[in-house]
Formats: sequence, C-alpha cells, structure tokens
Amino acid sequence: MLEKPRENLRSSSQYIRDVFDYYGRTELARPQGNQTRFNLFDSPWDNGKSRVAGQEQVQQEIYRLISNFIKDGKVSKLILLHGPNGSAKSTLVRCIQSAMEQYSRTVDGAVYTYAWIFPSEKINKGSLGFGSSSSASDSSSSSFAHIESEQIDARLPCELCEHPIFLLPREQRQSLIENLFQQGKLSQEFIPSRYILEGELSPRDRAIYEALLVSYDGNHSKVLKHIQVQRIAMSVTYSKGVATIEPQMAVDAASQQLTTDRSIANLPRSLHHIPLHQLGGPLVKANRGLLEFSDFLKRPLEALKYLLTTSEQATVSLPDFKIQIDELLIASTNETYLEAFKKNPDWNSFKGRMELVSVPYLLRFSDEIQIYQQQIGKEKFEKPMAPHVVEIAAMWATLTRLKKPKAGDSAFSENVRELAKKLSPLEKLHLYDSGRTPKWCTSQESKELSFAIPLMYKETATELEYEGHRGASAREIQTLILNASHIEDLKTVTPQAVLIELEKLVSDASVYDFLKDKADGGYSDHKSFIEVVRNYWLNLLDDEFKTSMGLVEESRYFDLFSRYVQNVSQQIKGEKIFDEITDDYVDPDQQLMAEVESSILPEKEDRNEFRKAIISKIGAWSLEHPGETPDYQSLFSHFIEQMEAEYYNDRKKLVEKRLEQIISCLGDTVGELSTDERKEAEKAIQRMEVEFGYPRMCTAECAMYILKQRYQ
Repeated sequence: MLEKPRENLRSSSQYIRDVFDYYGRTELARPQGNQTRFNLFDSPWDNGKSRVAGQEQVQQEIYRLISNFIKDGKVSKLILLHGPNGSAKSTLVRCIQSAMEQYSRTVDGAVYTYAWIFPSEKINKGSLGFGSSSSASDSSSSSFAHIESEQIDARLPCELCEHPIFLLPREQRQSLIENLFQQGKLSQEFIPSRYILEGELSPRDRAIYEALLVSYDGNHSKVLKHIQVQRIAMSVTYSKGVATIEPQMAVDAASQQLTTDRSIANLPRSLHHIPLHQLGGPLVKANRGLLEFSDFLKRPLEALKYLLTTSEQATVSLPDFKIQIDELLIASTNETYLEAFKKNPDWNSFKGRMELVSVPYLLRFSDEIQIYQQQIGKEKFEKPMAPHVVEIAAMWATLTRLKKPKAGDSAFSENVRELAKKLSPLEKLHLYDSGRTPKWCTSQESKELSFAIPLMYKETATELEYEGHRGASAREIQTLILNASHIEDLKTVTPQAVLIELEKLVSDASVYDFLKDKADGGYSDHKSFIEVVRNYWLNLLDDEFKTSMGLVEESRYFDLFSRYVQNVSQQIKGEKIFDEITDDYVDPDQQLMAEVESSILPEKEDRNEFRKAIISKIGAWSLEHPGETPDYQSLFSHFIEQMEAEYYNDRKKLVEKRLEQIISCLGDTVGELSTDERKEAEKAIQRMEVEFGYPRMCTAECAMYILKQRYQ
C-alpha cells in the first residue's frame, strides 16, 4: 500500500473518476459549443459494440457530480438519470460498469480486500483451542496468508470487500495517512474519503477480530496473521463491485445467521460462540464500486425509503445491525414516473438526497445515425441493403424531437429572434447538426444565427416539455428498419421501404404518444416529415446517379468554387492573379465571379459584403486549423450544391434517358439498348456500386423510384 498510496486509498468515487480518466477524453467542436467526450463511452474493449452515441453533456454532468462527491469526502447523493424511454440512460451506466470491470484488470486499476484464514491443526497446533502451543504459532511475523489450501480448515472472505486498512485501529490509520502527506507520498490534492478515515469492519469481521484479539491476549500482530490480502476482479456478470437492482420486489441487502456452513464448522472453538451472519444482496455486492437502480421509480416507494439514510450517511440498517458502504448510487427513470413522483408528499425528502441529470433524446442527426449503424448492419438482412437506409430513419426520428424556437430569451437579439422563428424543422436540424445556416440567410444573418445556437440548444432545458423530451425513440426506429426489410413487394432494403413503414407508423396515434402532439409551424407535423426526408433522400440519390452517369466530374463545382474564392481574395486585396496560360499577372476574373454568384448570392445580399463574408469565414477556419488547407466542401457545401442544382436543372431530359437505360440494363430489356448505351449504363451501374455502395439490385429499384418521383 505504501508504494502506491493514492491508488490504494481510493474511495469508490475516486476509483470511478480514475476509470473515466484512464480511458481519456476527446474534445469535440459542436455548433452548440465545445463538448468533452469521455472515451470510455466508445467502449474500446469490445470495438465499440456497446458505445453510447452522443450524450456528451450527460457524460460531463456525471463526471462533475463524481468530482463533487470526492471533494465532499463521500457519496452523499443518488444520481438519478431521467429522460424518455430509449434515451440511453441504461446504456450510459452499462458503459461505466463495463469500463470498471476492464480497468480493474489493469495495474492501475487494482483493488484489494481481505479474507480470514484459519489453518488446520498441523499448522496452528495448540493455538486457539486446537492443542498445545508451538513456537511457530507464537511467532508474530509468520502469516497464514500463503499456506497451501489443503492446510486451511476455514477461509472467510470479507463479504463487503472492505479495504484492508480497516484492520488498523482508526487512530493508527489516520496517523498513517497524515504521515504519507508529510512525506510527500500523497499529494495535497488528494482528499481521503470519510470511508477510509472513519470506516469500520463489518459486524461479522469485527466480531472475529475481537474474539481473536482476546485469544491472543491483545496481540494485534497475531490477529493479522490470519489475514490474506487479495485483489478484487470487478465483474458485471457476477455482480462483483458493480451490480444492478431491477424494479422487482426484492430485498437490496439482507443477512442471515450461519449455522451449517462447512467453513463455519471448522472455525476454532474460540469463535464458536460468536453469532456470525452472512450478508447478501446487490447493495453488498456493489460495495467499493457502483450500484445501479434500473427503472428506479417503478418500485413501490416504501421499498426505496431506506435510501434516504443510505444516500446521505452511506449506511444500511439491517434487522440485527448496521453496515457501512462505499459505492456510487446511480438510478434511471422515465419522465412520466418522475413527474408523478414529484406530486408525492415524500418528494421533498428524496429531492434533497438526489442529483437529477436529464438524458433527452439525441438532437444531433449525426449522433442518431451512429445508433443504427452500430445496431443494424447489412449482415442482419437477407436482402441487399442500399445506402442511406439508417440515415433517412435517423433524420425522421430527429425531426420528431425538435421544438419550434421561441427565441424569447433576452440574450437573443431582436434580429436573431426573427431569424429563429423562420427556421423550418429541417433547417433547425442542420443548424444543430453541423452549424449549417439556411440558404436564405445573408452572411451577417448566418453569423448571428451561428452564435445563437448554444442559446437555442438550452432554450427549453428547464421546462417540463424540454426539447428532446418527446419524439420517436431509437428503439422504435430500430424495429421499424427491421420491419422494412420484410416488405414482400420489394426485393431490396432501400429508404423507400423505410418510408413505407413510416407511413404505417404515423397512421396510429394510439400506439405512439408523441403522434398526438399538435403541429406548430411545421414542427411536430410528423406526417409531413415523411415528405421532408423523402425529398432529402431523393436529392442524395439524384446526385449519386448524376455523378455515376459522368455528365460532369464530381470535382467540377469544387474546383470552380475554389477558383472563385481565389479571385475574390485577390479582388478584395486589390492584387492581381498569376495566369499560368499567359505566364503573366492578370486582374481577377469578374465574369467568373459573376457566374458563380448568379447561383449562390442570396437575393437581398450585397455583393461586396457577401465576398468579404466568404473570405472572413475562411480566415476564421484557418485560425482554428493552422497549416491546413481550407475545406471548402464542408465550409460552403450549400453553395456548391446550389451550383450543381442549377447545372443539372438544364439537363433533366438527359438524366431521365440515362435512368431508363440503367433500368433496361439491369432488367429484361437490355437488348433494346445500343452497344454504346449499354456501355454507358453499365459504367454508371459500376460507379454506383464501387463509389457509393449500391448492390446492383438496389440500383435498379432506386432508379425506378427516382424516375417515377422526379422525372415522369
């Protein structure tokens, strides 16, 4: 212990915070502000199979509360995660528990407890009522910890997995810790917990200790001969150091007197008169670690009242005695049960002993996609699967959770209030997801709206109906995607199948409570969201087919926009541009700039202000990414998309013809195509497969769908 005093004197809170720190953290730039993501929630031990998508704010809040418990010297409150069903409350806790299990197997994560060892007569002859004394047994330096198992008559592990330091009297223990501080072996930043400073042996172990002390005439060193220090391996499966209490009617901790246990029968005669009890239950198994209360408020309130004392004093009262515990208490519940609980007369008593942490549905489209990518892979389907299936489902789910901006906070400028009220649900989705502002915004309006995103994100956080409180859950959407794979009329799984299932879902408001919400300015209009995501998918599909047809190179618009930026930059500086063709410096190309701006310049935007805003945005990006080439595709994606749309609008008939050729090539009418047409169609089909991941059958169904929806 003296070699690593900090690690060996950790409380449960300190241990769990070290688990967070062990796996590290990643700083994420988000539109709503910078976020810290703790890497343990990426579950690196199972290659991310049980990772938590998003929820960085919740992660930070849990870490903050654990740090507060450390400062306070004890776990003084129960952490209650509350949110709608399927918002990842239990998944968050499972990740922490699994991380603790993995960490406990490392050198840094070692945790130690002890067991009582009682040797056979051959080893301890004459002592403790076994017979005449031997010199070996009189030696206070010889320990029974390492004797062979066949030489042991009885072995009693500490049921609470208590710290071995409890075998030292409290005064000696506190003096030892003070000396460690004075010698510099413990940093002044380390805060010894009350559990370590004031904790005592469990009633059973205290009784054994005192009986042995009497038998050895008060020789404490001889008592310690019977102690075997052992390492704890935390286990989710076997509820060792981590445990979960399900919402059934069951006792969380209990004791019973031992009478027939073989180990008890083999104890020395001097211990036979001691009433020994066996402890059990999740509260006992989770000591020195973490205890989860799943669906906390589904249990009868009477079964929870013991937590009023347990969460504040870290003790559990049993019929025969009281035990001390050191474990992080964390629970989960849905909003319906929590709101009902707040109306209970006992709410105020519980409120002061709990820390509430809101776990809403995800509001970032990209985070929602990760859930389905993780849970639903192509290998789960018998049919070929097209791209964008989970993307379309995730977009619809996220749209159902968004609330119409109020922008009533005084922190919002009057202009931002008006801009926020104009946001459509899809525009708000993109604003939250990537910070992308609507096309109708001027450069100045885009800047103001971007600065307001953090305020918009927190706008309803303190309200009962906060954003993310209602909407489609990830569980429901996962089921919907799986159902989409069984539509008999479709040979493949494409977003078309998802759209069919969504239409079924919105037709029955009696099953899904959020469908009863009234539409508000386009928000909560869940049926219309189907058309929103349909158009979004068709736009993606359109771009992929057009690119695969080779009507124009993918990079054409990117290169054109890059040249536009170069010309604008030099024009603002009042400098010329080097022309490689003429090998001379020339004035910025006004015709090129005007051509590009004819597609992307907002109607009410001043041309010069627009150009300055473009350069200013690039400059701000470069400050955050020194030495990197500006990523125009990400910075100005909506401008590049506008340029593409205008180009293809003039070639609609050609695209229609090429789609028909692709369908013929993949169907039974390939003979009707000329050799050149067949080659062009096959080339497009191969590009769809190689570059965009479409199986040939999916390409056929998607081509027929977009042809019907967009070109006929």
